[in-house]
Amino acid sequence: MSYKAEKEAFVGNLNGTTVTEIALINASAPLAVLLRAVAIPWLFGQVYCKFNIGFRFLLDFCLLVLPTMLCVTILADNTIALLSGGVSMVLSLLVFSDRRSKPSKPPQNQSVSLQTILERKLSENVPFVTNYRAYANIATAVCILAVDFHIFPRRFAKAEMYGTGLMDAGVGSFVVSNAIVSPEARGKYRMARSLSGKLSNIAQSVKSTAPLWVIGLSRMVAVKALDYQEHVTEYGVHWNFFFTLAVVRVLSTAVLQFTGAGMSGLLSLVLAVQYQFALSNQGLLEFVLHGSDGKDPRRGFLDANREGICSCWGFLAVYFAGVELGKFIFKKRSTVQQWLVGCVQLLVSCGVFWLLLVLCEEYVEPVSRRTANLAYQLWMMVYNIQIIGSMLLVDLVVVIAAELRLVKREYSPRIWAAEPTTADSKDAIPTEQQLPDWCVLSAVNRNQLFFFLLANLLTGAVNLCVDTLRTEPFMAFCIVFAYMLQLCNVAVVLHARNISLKFW
Repeated sequence: MSYKAEKEAFVGNLNGTTVTEIALINASAPLAVLLRAVAIPWLFGQVYCKFNIGFRFLLDFCLLVLPTMLCVTILADNTIALLSGGVSMVLSLLVFSDRRSKPSKPPQNQSVSLQTILERKLSENVPFVTNYRAYANIATAVCILAVDFHIFPRRFAKAEMYGTGLMDAGVGSFVVSNAIVSPEARGKYRMARSLSGKLSNIAQSVKSTAPLWVIGLSRMVAVKALDYQEHVTEYGVHWNFFFTLAVVRVLSTAVLQFTGAGMSGLLSLVLAVQYQFALSNQGLLEFVLHGSDGKDPRRGFLDANREGICSCWGFLAVYFAGVELGKFIFKKRSTVQQWLVGCVQLLVSCGVFWLLLVLCEEYVEPVSRRTANLAYQLWMMVYNIQIIGSMLLVDLVVVIAAELRLVKREYSPRIWAAEPTTADSKDAIPTEQQLPDWCVLSAVNRNQLFFFLLANLLTGAVNLCVDTLRTEPFMAFCIVFAYMLQLCNVAVVLHARNISLKFW
């Protein structure tokens, strides 16, 4: 067997893991954000504000990125222990912080009523959305390289036909991530009245996705020219992730030009049901699995790329569901109480989608990323709402802890900004809120496409230079560590210099 065939076999014919295990891995991201918010004020206090960008970057990397790397590589079988340790550290720091702060102020100055906390107004800039979108990129970047080494459990790789591998969530998460911040979701969408105006908006959408088309074509050419390993049943012979994102974006614009953004939820439901009906009852599933003649041909563009082309229908339904989710997230809220209610609603909806997922797998069809079927669409809502809701919950916990003086607001990085009170205005010490935002998550979020493109290029370079199948576990982890360190370093440098890379 050739080395290329070995590598293709290494990531093929897999069945994934459980939705529950993936949910546990996802919990490491909001827990890391919470630990950072609590640990840095406790460990460094005012000194943190004097650290240079290099030291603050290393702190961010170790607290925010490293836990995700550990959860999907060398500590993958100890996720519960890792999460338990993180929770214990957070609780311990909060308790010790409370004890350390008591001598500094009289008890009467520390008492804050529950009503005061609930009525505290928060900034319109919501950090949990930035954190969620950044982690979607970071987790994907870790996985696309780590999957080629033995330190990455095979159950986390993409499932061949049915199953829920951690990497199966990648493209769906990107679709949802783009949808929740789209103009349609943020209430900035304007539907043209005339036909020429609608066509102009569609043309503009095609133009705006030009980077995706160019990157997709470049990747296709590079893979063929370098004889690089590829998983044909993932998207097809020529299709890839970038083409799917571009097609979904253009199709969503075209549909919404005639229906309006207010119909996104209904559109998602109709598309999901119609697509599943076509898969189950109209022979579409057989076509995706076995081709037009039932013998798995790869002749002609449609047969060669049937997985990627057909799944766009399912991903379009996911996109419209993401738009509806985004409209809920950006619904006008101002106080802690309003956001707490919104957080509860998100987590309850996550539970509802999870129940629907269980029923769908039992009575309709198991999850299949290859076809992006109804079960996959439901799983994507569970997966993404869990992370978004957890990130929101963490932000609210930190805000409440700051009000109770358990966390020092002036030294806690990226705490959700609140309207200053009289007591806050007396503090003249430079704070994290006033300093440049050098956070890794903000940096990654700023140049997401470039970050992901660079991750793909570095992954290709590593695979061309290193025999990943025969690399020892320690060396494999060092390679992934160095790769992520360099990726995040580039993102932070660009962010610190106020550079936003656009390709159009």
